[in-house]
Amino acid sequence: MSTTHGPSPIRWTFLAPSCPRPTGGDIARFELVNALARLGTDHVRVVHLPHDEMTIRSHADLPWFAFDEAVEHRFGAHLAPEEIPDGDVVVYSPKLIATALAPSGGAPGRRLLEALQQPGAHRWLPITLLQGSGVFPAAIENLALNLPGPKVCVGSWLADLAVNHGVPADHVVNIPNGLDHERFRILRPIAGRSPRVTMNFDPFPAKRGEAGLMALERLHRSLGVPSTVFGTIPLARALDPGLEFVLAPGQAILAEKIYPGASMFLQPSWREGFGMCAVEAMACGCALVTTDNGGSADYAIDGETAMICGGEPDDMAEVLSQLSGDDNLRRRIATNGSHFVDRFRWSDSARRLRSVAAAGLADPLRYRRTTPIDPDRDYPPVLQ
Repeated sequence: MSTTHGPSPIRWTFLAPSCPRPTGGDIARFELVNALARLGTDHVRVVHLPHDEMTIRSHADLPWFAFDEAVEHRFGAHLAPEEIPDGDVVVYSPKLIATALAPSGGAPGRRLLEALQQPGAHRWLPITLLQGSGVFPAAIENLALNLPGPKVCVGSWLADLAVNHGVPADHVVNIPNGLDHERFRILRPIAGRSPRVTMNFDPFPAKRGEAGLMALERLHRSLGVPSTVFGTIPLARALDPGLEFVLAPGQAILAEKIYPGASMFLQPSWREGFGMCAVEAMACGCALVTTDNGGSADYAIDGETAMICGGEPDDMAEVLSQLSGDDNLRRRIATNGSHFVDRFRWSDSARRLRSVAAAGLADPLRYRRTTPIDPDRDYPPVLQ
């Protein structure tokens, strides 16, 4: 393991359980991989591991993401420490822990978790990437907080949660997600847009997709304001007239057609690690209407960069109606929001992550736990 920092190259390994479909967390993780590679100082590698009995065997299985040519890829057949090549830093998320502890992970998966408990004793420093809360069972998320190594949180609320859980404050760092500003930018003037809403639909309960659909339908019934809904999974029901659904549009379609074709974006979820789609829409000139869901706190300032609403359909429809009927307010919110999110850049996120890794490599033993974490233990459910 390297024990120097500064300009010395770092050998990175990102452990990525196979992705059956694109998700915000997977896209963000791979964008960070690309940004590290583009710094031009380090060797960056992704090890694609089995997940839910699915194995990624080549780039052809990941058509929804374009990796930088400098990124090395390995396609592992087993979830085991032997699949991790020599290097300095290993980055993983609670998704890896959940996969390792699943029945399909078996004994190799548990050996992998045991290896992640011993920074300094192995050939790499483990870094936990926390992208949300409430996604996996509480025992899994608590284990992610208890395993050694720096905790990199994509939202300030996640950093606070980790510290409140008992993670030492100097082991926790808030590194927000970035944005591809060459792709997500204003292509159509904000002032020329009529009222129209767009929303990302996700059936996961915390995303409150059905509540969002109900709000959009009520908005159309009362004011005739149309909406475009998109998502990676087909809807289970028909939509009211005035609402259209686009299946798996891809980032280019989002940036060039869907976001610029709308003037508002609704984020109905009651919990977000960060909220990539909301920030993308803001960068493209949409006025954000969002619940107070954790991640939105880092970019949604009520009445300035966004409008914060309650979590019920009537609450969302009421705020959307207010914006629909007030062109000046809608345009001001959209303009302020587009300027605010300019601060989120993947290059900045990569540099900050590199600094965390360099500091950890200089003193990896400070992350060692005196009491080993037992993967079989049912940890108290503190992440609610």
